[in-house]
Amino acid sequence: MSLSVRRPARALVALAAFALAQAGGLAPSLAQGLGALPPQILHVELRPGWQTETGAHLAALHLQLAEGWKTYWRIPGDAGIAPRLDWSQSQNAASVRAHWPRPIVFDQNGYRSIGYERELVLPLEVTPRRAGRPVALRGEITIGICSDICLPVDLSLAQVLRGGAAPDAMIAAALAKGPEPATGAGLGRVVCTITPGEAGVEMELRAELPRQAEREMLVFELPGTDYWISHADSWREGGDLVGQGRVRANGGGAVGIERALVAFTILTDSRMLTHQGCTAGD
Repeated sequence: MSLSVRRPARALVALAAFALAQAGGLAPSLAQGLGALPPQILHVELRPGWQTETGAHLAALHLQLAEGWKTYWRIPGDAGIAPRLDWSQSQNAASVRAHWPRPIVFDQNGYRSIGYERELVLPLEVTPRRAGRPVALRGEITIGICSDICLPVDLSLAQVLRGGAAPDAMIAAALAKGPEPATGAGLGRVVCTITPGEAGVEMELRAELPRQAEREMLVFELPGTDYWISHADSWREGGDLVGQGRVRANGGGAVGIERALVAFTILTDSRMLTHQGCTAGD
């Protein structure tokens, strides 16, 4: 495996600010935040994993972070940096599917973010184009890591995947923390109310579901579109878990929502429930 870490513009700005802080050129509060930056923040590897009976490889992206640092789920929440995973330069790979394990919800300067503390093992299901031949997995990845400050980090990784290896217990454990169908937790009627607004579309999703935990968070998304959702929030109203957000198109274009494609995830401290599709109600 080869690995290179490139610091993009914002990271270079943070490092420059750190140098100024050391020289007395910044306010004490900012200088303290940057000065607390650990010398070794991040260790990254691609774990080669093993080949399943179907011929697919189960590999993993493994991130280890210094104490106090976090990285983000595929939907980072109010104040996170969304990860970008590009495997298009891989050889003999028909598809690479990430299986995100259950994240945690944490407060970040008054905002709710979604991610992982200290470590992320992200299983990757790699399907070869030609069965029986090795896969050269190559990734160009951007992630966000945060403590008192946030840094976007670019990663270039490569790993050759071959058959014959034994299952990796670390990857298997991450897979066991994957999503469960919300129908198995008692999900009933799911209704979406869509209201045009001045800045996009306001969408409310109401899911009939027994309370799963003291803390529940509903996160909805529109897979396969370039829309993004802001001002998202969720709360309980009796037997309903309600989520609300503003849906916008990149570039400010028109928004059209197909209810059958609306997907949502319910996060608690111990479960991650998923479902797709909602109705217009009565």
